[in-house]
Amino acid sequence: MRIPYISLALLIIASAVLSFLPSRVYATSITLAPSSGITGSKIVMTGDGFIGKVATIYWDDKKIIQSVPVSKTGQINYSFEIPSSAKGTHIVKVTDDSNWSNITATANFSITPSIMAEPPFGKINTRIYIFGYGFAPNESGIKYTWDGKPLSKSPIQADKAGSWNSQFDVPPDPKGEYTIDVMSDSTGSGEVPGLVFTVSPFCKATPVSGPVGTKITLSGVGFRPGEDGLTFTWDGPIIDTNFVAQPNGSFSIVITVPPCVKGRHILGIYGSSFTPIGIVPDIEFEVTPSIQLTPSNVMNSRDLKIDGTGYNEGEILAINYDKSNTGVTTTTDAKGNFSVTIQVPVKPGKEHTVEATGNKGGLAQAIYVSGTLPPPLPQLLFPGPGATVQSNYSVVEVIISIFKSTGGLFSGGSISQSNKPAGIITAMNWSVSGDQTGVTYSLQISRTPDFVNVVVSKDGIVGTTYNLDRSSLASAGTYYWRVRASNETGDVSPWSNYWVFEFVPTSPLVMAIAVTILILILAMLIFAVLAIINRNRN
Repeated sequence: MRIPYISLALLIIASAVLSFLPSRVYATSITLAPSSGITGSKIVMTGDGFIGKVATIYWDDKKIIQSVPVSKTGQINYSFEIPSSAKGTHIVKVTDDSNWSNITATANFSITPSIMAEPPFGKINTRIYIFGYGFAPNESGIKYTWDGKPLSKSPIQADKAGSWNSQFDVPPDPKGEYTIDVMSDSTGSGEVPGLVFTVSPFCKATPVSGPVGTKITLSGVGFRPGEDGLTFTWDGPIIDTNFVAQPNGSFSIVITVPPCVKGRHILGIYGSSFTPIGIVPDIEFEVTPSIQLTPSNVMNSRDLKIDGTGYNEGEILAINYDKSNTGVTTTTDAKGNFSVTIQVPVKPGKEHTVEATGNKGGLAQAIYVSGTLPPPLPQLLFPGPGATVQSNYSVVEVIISIFKSTGGLFSGGSISQSNKPAGIITAMNWSVSGDQTGVTYSLQISRTPDFVNVVVSKDGIVGTTYNLDRSSLASAGTYYWRVRASNETGDVSPWSNYWVFEFVPTSPLVMAIAVTILILILAMLIFAVLAIINRNRN
């Protein structure tokens, strides 16, 4: 009798234990992006499958970050800096506070060597400290160079974490940027990214070439902290002044290339009495020609205004359109500028190349996008809907057609109306609204409304009428027709709605009456001829 009580107790205990087990049963994992880098770089760690509230990050089993938040769905998204470590592969491990042994994930990260300088710029003879990270433990024979020239006095050895440091005085070289490279007995020069050091005061421009109107970013270092009165010149004249440096002696300013001729121009930089004219090296900027296109704002107008800058003074220019000479020429002013308006040639396509070529080497291109009105949508007029088209309509027209057509009496076909050109059975008409200049039309006639079985297809129709000839329609029956428009640039309208018409050859009744009349006429003519003959005999 005790067995049921024991079973019940075990069931209660099992239920209690299961209630504390994690509800999610899937693998815990982490991913690092990127999976390699240098000391101090940032990586983003994403994780899934955790069940706690916060997590801890370990680097080679050394705890480096605690209280990393875990979402309610068990996910982690966290970024952190790579600690100073030796070259090679290191293990990143993450655990949460659930105390379940299986809620742990790891990923590998590869450290590569790197160097840094403090400060990153300085004047001649300034003491500079250089630091190396991510080298092999106790790596020896480390040397560094200054633009390829040996800079360190004796080889350096890294510590067990792959780090080392050294110092040097800035060599007596001209102001500018120099590259510091590092190598050792086991690390090649290309394995460590070069470090750019600036001998100051120095300023550089980005970019160093472009057309008039280009935005140039000027970045300077090595000026007096908070130095005011910074001045910028273009070929001598001042273009901006009274700029103030940052507390660390650096600055960044954006200037615009002023109107000027093609070729090399000089950007000058100087400050107060602390950095007078001649201390900071000048910057060369190469001005290139450019043109700007301004289409007329009147729809369908062919006027195109072309403004050019950055050419040579007094340069004679020829304007080409899609590599064809337009016959338009112009001459630049003293600053290499010009402005001219041309009539855009009519050519198919939306995009066209406009080119201004000078007799002194100036050349610039721009793309012109044609802006015409879309072609008008045609509205069908005749035949249809439900109209009947016949080869001939009246007895008189049939008789006239028979007289005009050799053998027509026996063929019963190829007959035409007396008021239409020979062979034409009907004039198909449509209408459009708006300007029709340069518009042509395409017409299709089909035996089916889906226009899969097209029996007549005609493009390039000028005007809103098409004369349908008898030979176009092989047999009597129901036909469907539609029209669309095209403009000079090759744009097409949608197809119009289709209309349906019936085609029947000349009515048998009309043909019978016409033939009967012709027989009577012939009989009367024969009777008259015989009567005349008999009278002459008598």
